[in-house]
Amino acid sequence: MMTSPQQASSARTTLVWYFAFTYLALCWINYANLDIASARAIGAGAVFFLLNAYASYNAMYLFPALLLTWLAGRPGIWKALRAPTFIGAAAQTAAVASGALTTLFFYANNQLHALYGMFVNGFVVNLVVTPGGLESLGGSAASSLGFVVVGAAFLVGHAALLFMLNWISRHPAAMRLNIRRLAWPLAGVFFLSTLGDRAAYAYTNALSQDTDMLVLTQGVPYYVSLTARHFFTRLGFKVAPEEKVASIHGQLRYPAQPITFDKPAKPYNIVWLVSESWRADTLNPDIMPNTAAFAGQAQTFRLHYSGGNGTRVGVFTMMTGVPGSYWPAFYESHRSAPLIDALRQQGYQMSLYTSAKFSYPEFDQTIFSSVPKEDLHWVETGEGWQRDRKNVGDMLDFIDKRDPAKPFFTFMFFESPHARYYFPPESVIRRPYRDDINYATLDRSELRKDMGLIKNRYLNAVHHLDSQFARVFDYLEAHNLLENTIVVALGDHGEEFLEQGYWGHNSTFSDPQTRTPLIVWIPGMKPAVHDKLTSHLDLPPTIMPLLGVKNPASDYSTGIDLMSTEQHEYITLSDWSHIGYKDNVVKITLPMNAQGVVGKKVVGPHDEVLTARQAKTLFKEEQSHLVKLMQEIGRFTRPARN
Repeated sequence: MMTSPQQASSARTTLVWYFAFTYLALCWINYANLDIASARAIGAGAVFFLLNAYASYNAMYLFPALLLTWLAGRPGIWKALRAPTFIGAAAQTAAVASGALTTLFFYANNQLHALYGMFVNGFVVNLVVTPGGLESLGGSAASSLGFVVVGAAFLVGHAALLFMLNWISRHPAAMRLNIRRLAWPLAGVFFLSTLGDRAAYAYTNALSQDTDMLVLTQGVPYYVSLTARHFFTRLGFKVAPEEKVASIHGQLRYPAQPITFDKPAKPYNIVWLVSESWRADTLNPDIMPNTAAFAGQAQTFRLHYSGGNGTRVGVFTMMTGVPGSYWPAFYESHRSAPLIDALRQQGYQMSLYTSAKFSYPEFDQTIFSSVPKEDLHWVETGEGWQRDRKNVGDMLDFIDKRDPAKPFFTFMFFESPHARYYFPPESVIRRPYRDDINYATLDRSELRKDMGLIKNRYLNAVHHLDSQFARVFDYLEAHNLLENTIVVALGDHGEEFLEQGYWGHNSTFSDPQTRTPLIVWIPGMKPAVHDKLTSHLDLPPTIMPLLGVKNPASDYSTGIDLMSTEQHEYITLSDWSHIGYKDNVVKITLPMNAQGVVGKKVVGPHDEVLTARQAKTLFKEEQSHLVKLMQEIGRFTRPARN
């Protein structure tokens, strides 16, 4: 089927109109990410800078779709394929498919940012491609159906738009509105807009003492900064001092010295209980009566923080004692945790359980990589609370059938408090609660309206967690195992319910997302409540000496012994792309592996909002500690050989 020149011209004009409307749709979708209020507070120049970047980037987001559509309309390609020249149909099909996918992606991107404060990034991609990643989200059948419906709606909507434009183009009056005449002028405007954006960023970064304007670009998805400090220096300008953030490069050198130990005559057993999303303020007699009672007999740490705001970093830091920024190096080298190595060297019987999967995050390739696969157990069927019950039963069966002549180590990861928050009817203590959470249709307005119901659902799940902890505590007590067993109970991280603007975790270092209970039972120790600042990184320096390890903690951890009188000057937090610093006066978030600290966040120790002046003053006062932190996160690496 051949197309006439007039038909081809009409088809191209229609496609130009189609992509013009698609561009406007992208602008509408992405506008919600922009912090216009902050830009206005800085000044008119900041507003113009932000809107200019926003306009040019939305055009760039369309480049893949435009390229695919252009290729589909090339006669040479169809000739090479020896196919009929359905140029118009092919180009329009490509336009609908690519346009729908582009707007759908940024719609999902916007929803992700609204809920969790992040765009689709390496963390999200890892979640999707790693076995067990998608399951960890806790989606439901309703969510899956919702995603299908939303995706279909975008495709149908784009097809309807193009159909309507094709219909309109048949009218002579419409042909006179030839938008193609504006193509080159618009291309020129885009070029100048993009050039101006890059120049403004480079100039501000190099010569301005106030880089607050640059922080606004965090609301523009995938903004790529351009710096030219060396260029301005060569021109004779006095370039402003650059605040640098250290990054971890080089080969892993961990532990600093080989672990040595004197095997105790009567080694302790260890029961390590970790719950998904267990926030600090739920450890009370109302929500967790059994766990609160056990905590009253043990060591309880009330100002305890995870090593980060997600499962990967939370579990990694509690087992290794080093910041989560070391995860990539451990993963690349398949390095296990020295704590696990020490247990294996001493002949401990091991059996580890999770109601998620050991393959996501990839603990079977990092901290537990030295544990035989047959000792790593997970349940794949049933709701989270059902998997927890099954695993607890299997864990207690392992303890019951162990060789009493040898010490044992068992680890259990609980899933009940993970969104969608799982519990049976008998665990309900808060009503009303939301019956289900449909991720496909959930937006910020719905979250605000239903957050109380969602949190009630979470509290019911935590109450069920308490019942499963009780099964373990009661078993250990009934079998007199508490006399020679260390028990650790804590959360991998916390869970936020819009206290600082987000729901869930993995988005910020807010207290709700990073504070978690910590209970440590050590036989013979008098019960105590500790109010000093503590971290997941403190657990290996606390437990390993009890195993007979002779090395100083500095050989394998940046934490401290919880049972000592030592106090933290600060603690370290981390996630996929940030390093966090927290002490008793401030909490600072810095971008990891960045050339500067554009995007740093400074708040009070418990997320109190500070004025710009207060934030700058505190950041300056903490410089010596920040330098120490950067040295700390590079302690266990050595430069890579060329």
